[in-house]
Amino acid sequence: MAPDELGLGEWGQIMELVTTTEKFVREKGLYRGSHEWLEKELPVEVVTETTARVKEELVRFVKEESEKAKQGERLLGSSEVIESVFGKFKRLEGNHAKSGITGLLLAIGAMVSETSLKIVKQALESTKTKHVLEWCREKLGKTVQAKKREVFRNPDKAEQKLDQLKKLA
Repeated sequence: MAPDELGLGEWGQIMELVTTTEKFVREKGLYRGSHEWLEKELPVEVVTETTARVKEELVRFVKEESEKAKQGERLLGSSEVIESVFGKFKRLEGNHAKSGITGLLLAIGAMVSETSLKIVKQALESTKTKHVLEWCREKLGKTVQAKKREVFRNPDKAEQKLDQLKKLA
């Protein structure tokens, strides 16, 4: 049966199958055995051979994709989570985000973790500021803003600095 020959009820059921699958993967992610949970979430009764085939294909696809996860691992089923984290990170950084990635990047861990006073206290006591600063220097380097400040720090030597910039270009 061609798609244009599908009845309205059959089309509605296919849409329900697809929508339920998409919502399940977006909210729960992919993990070993997720296809079994999906099968339970999908409508039990299928009206036609076409809807049965669509249901079977959706479960098969989720099974294949979820087998890519290691035991105990959950893979993201949507980029919404990542986009949300970076949105929060940008709000946290405010105007500083214009200068590049800063040490505030380390705050992402706290944004996505469950924290308590006990955990924060333990983290503050076990991590020295100098180690955080060393990590930032080593892993992140200088921001664009810091490099600009460095180049234009001494206005008396601006010509020399500009000559150096021309060499880099």
